[in-house]
Amino acid sequence: EMSYKLAILEADKLLDHVLKSMGTGGTNLGERIKLMSYKYPKLRNVWPAHIMRNKIAHEASYHIGKGSVRNAISQFKSALRELGTLS
Repeated sequence: EMSYKLAILEADKLLDHVLKSMGTGGTNLGERIKLMSYKYPKLRNVWPAHIMRNKIAHEASYHIGKGSVRNAISQFKSALRELGTLS
């Protein structure tokens, strides 16, 4: 389960890095997603995966299953594709 959590944390960090490198303002990833979702509407779909990341980071007893992780990683991949950084 720890490797699942790490995968979510790293995917979230990658998305944040991409948005920052695009010059997106905001003080955190949540704000950057909101700002960029006007230009990239499908970016809103990554919101549940980002919420999962926040739970992993802030709730020590938070548990995730393989299916939830697959879905979240899929959402991060879709977001990166939407931004043109992943083919």
